[in-house]
Amino acid sequence: MNLCIFFRRSAWTFFWGMFVLVFSLQSAYGAMAIRVPVKGDEGADEEMDLYGGSYALIIGASAYRAGWPSLESIPGELDNVENLLKRKGFKVERVRDPDSRQLKDAFTRFINQYGYDRKNRLLFFYSGHGYTRNDGKKGYLVPVDAPDPDKDEKGFLIKALGMNHILSWSRDIEAKHVLFLFDSCFSGTIFKLRDRPKPPPHITRLTAQPVRQFITAGQAGESVPANSTFTPMFIDALRFGIADLNRDGYVSGTELGLYLQEKVPLHANQSPQFGKIQDYELSRGDFIFLAGEPADDKAVELSPPAAESEGSAY
Repeated sequence: MNLCIFFRRSAWTFFWGMFVLVFSLQSAYGAMAIRVPVKGDEGADEEMDLYGGSYALIIGASAYRAGWPSLESIPGELDNVENLLKRKGFKVERVRDPDSRQLKDAFTRFINQYGYDRKNRLLFFYSGHGYTRNDGKKGYLVPVDAPDPDKDEKGFLIKALGMNHILSWSRDIEAKHVLFLFDSCFSGTIFKLRDRPKPPPHITRLTAQPVRQFITAGQAGESVPANSTFTPMFIDALRFGIADLNRDGYVSGTELGLYLQEKVPLHANQSPQFGKIQDYELSRGDFIFLAGEPADDKAVELSPPAAESEGSAY
């Protein structure tokens, strides 16, 4: 055999084997189960399988072109969100400057791919303009091609994505835990809590029950600042564990909402809102993050590869 051909074949075999190994490891990380300690009936610690897979959809609308002011800081802010979530074990998909069709397609495509496995946790992060009408009863996400509702209300309603649509998706999703974060300002009365909750004392088996949680950066009538306060505070809350209010090593969705609601108004003219969907069967659990920076030996924090979005990506 020609020696050159032999080495070429050997090299090809070696690199193909390495590719298969890396792909297998990445696939394993993406499907890796997440286990957390819980208090058993006798008070002793037990372990519970909480999640089979973790997936995040990040959407940034910054280059508006139909009457809304642009938000130039969003791409850089979402770079940091993406890096954080990867380190927290999420497989991340990201969409940039979606128009009306692309915004709806991003949600439906992501839900169709990851939303019907009951062991999954899903996180949605939207940064861009929000809008409220009908005395705070209807809230909307604003895609980059939506016109100014003060000048073309019908055109706006055709283009904008209503919160009622998002609520409908959240009910259709089969995944165990779903968290929606909106770095935008609009009415959140559809999920706003009547009473301020207290931080949960520890993770229990009730934590694993289904939940749909929502956190917004502000309420109707408040403006989105040129540089977000909500997004960097969200990142710090998880990265440094400062939203771990009960000091158990985990940050729940409830703790995250409480932390942001208290801290954001100290630095911006915004009043974050948070809560759970009003459907009882989808409001019993709590979304869970591991607090602080990941340790090398914690399987929960192994980051799967970033996914390519079919839409425009940063």
